[in-house]
Amino acid sequence: MTYITIDTKTKQAKKFVELIETMPFAKILKDPNAATRKAIEDGRKGKTHKAKSLDQLFADLKK
Repeated sequence: MTYITIDTKTKQAKKFVELIETMPFAKILKDPNAATRKAIEDGRKGKTHKAKSLDQLFADLKK
């Protein structure tokens, strides 16, 4: 695999990304949205929910 970062602020870069999206062997991975970025940051900071079992997790989520 090869990873390329493209700054898509210019028209030329946007056209290049559009071209890549048409290629069956290429996949564009875009930046995660704000909610996902926050969840990732919370996880890194240890702001997670811990449950002893799956049943306990679901019980806690219903509260």
